[in-house]
Amino acid sequence: MAVQELELEALLKAGIFHNRNEAVEEAFRMLFVTRPQLRVEAAIQLFKDEAVTLGRAAEIAGLTRWELEGILADRGINRIVESDSREDLERQVETLLGKE
Repeated sequence: MAVQELELEALLKAGIFHNRNEAVEEAFRMLFVTRPQLRVEAAIQLFKDEAVTLGRAAEIAGLTRWELEGILADRGINRIVESDSREDLERQVETLLGKE
């Protein structure tokens, strides 16, 4: 058993943490406090994986949306915005205008 595993078991046994998840959450909180750039990296990867929106990624990173957009642009990461097809948009306009 690795030293870290033994230390974790000792902390759990001592009642410092109620369970492994609580210990892992605390470890990540401290990691991001001591190395805030890692939070930015995680947010960028989540955005690239389309797991979160740009706004949510900025929130995770602790940045404004515009700050994160600048970082993405500096790294050559394109922001793709999807929309309905032209035909769908025209159909929606016709529906709104009561032409259907």
